[in-house]
Amino acid sequence: MRMTLREVAALTGAALEGNPEHVIEGAAGLLEAQSSEVAFLENAKYAPHVLRSAAGAVFLPPASRAHPGGPANRLYCEQPRWAHAQVLQLIKQERWKPVPPIVSPKAEIHFEARLGKDVSVGPFTIINRRSIVGERTQIGAQVYIGMNARVGCDCVIHPQVVIGDYCEVGDRVILHPGTVLGSDGYGYWTDPKTGEHRKIQQVGRVVLENDVELGANVTIDRATTGETRVGAGTKIDNLVQLGHNVTLGRNCLLISQVGVAGSTRVGNQVILAGQAGIAGHLTIGDGAVVTAQTGVMSDVAPKSIVFGSPARPHREAMKLQAIFSKLPEIYEAFRQLKAKVSGKETLHAEG
Repeated sequence: MRMTLREVAALTGAALEGNPEHVIEGAAGLLEAQSSEVAFLENAKYAPHVLRSAAGAVFLPPASRAHPGGPANRLYCEQPRWAHAQVLQLIKQERWKPVPPIVSPKAEIHFEARLGKDVSVGPFTIINRRSIVGERTQIGAQVYIGMNARVGCDCVIHPQVVIGDYCEVGDRVILHPGTVLGSDGYGYWTDPKTGEHRKIQQVGRVVLENDVELGANVTIDRATTGETRVGAGTKIDNLVQLGHNVTLGRNCLLISQVGVAGSTRVGNQVILAGQAGIAGHLTIGDGAVVTAQTGVMSDVAPKSIVFGSPARPHREAMKLQAIFSKLPEIYEAFRQLKAKVSGKETLHAEG
């Protein structure tokens, strides 16, 4: 990739201050970027890094005009990170140029399966009977697509993904390596007489709506009956587990190692931060934020922020954390007070 800063500014809509003919060939972080690369500043706490940066140009928020210094070439815009991302998109297109669609002769595709126009299928992939794959979808090596499954158009299915029987994947979905859709939900009935755990058959499916992205090794259980569903535009990080009959709304963000137990309903634009655990049969309201390592055991109101285990409103939880840190001092003061009171009671009794 080679672009002048004039072209970069036109691409991103940024206001350029500096040499419009300076050539950019890549992108990097503020402290790693060289003179042929562009960087960006989003978080104000990293503003000192701009002064130390050797980048050829930096995307900056408009407020940075009042703070000169650092690279001579500056690109001012309201969303520096997104502007930087548009440059990354060009780099991605250059490094991973699309190849003509090929169905590997080493793939096993059932004669009742249907592939749309310009579908690619990697070696040792299996596509089972009566499954349908939409146009321009790319399927990597060693993928398994079960019976009666549906995969939409323009999807990217990375190697070693499993899409179980009857599961459905919308358009423009990205599934990273090792992800499993449609493994059995965790359902058992315990015999009260013998204590034996008997399997409850899981006969539902998993549905991913359009523009969903799942990271590596995500596991989503098929429903006992009905659907486990992930709403359009939701993005899920690596190593996340969704139990049977969970429903996620639109445009949610789930960070690594989140676990959501069965039959919980998560609203639209909810954020579940890393290692958050959500108990079953709950409702998480639209726009709620569950912070990292929080254990949720009751419903969460819309647009609330919760923290701790058990989860509490964020401000309340922070106050409790401050108190917890002072418990040794509080205990020592209480012990001394108790000793004084006990001594006075003894003297009173002797008197």
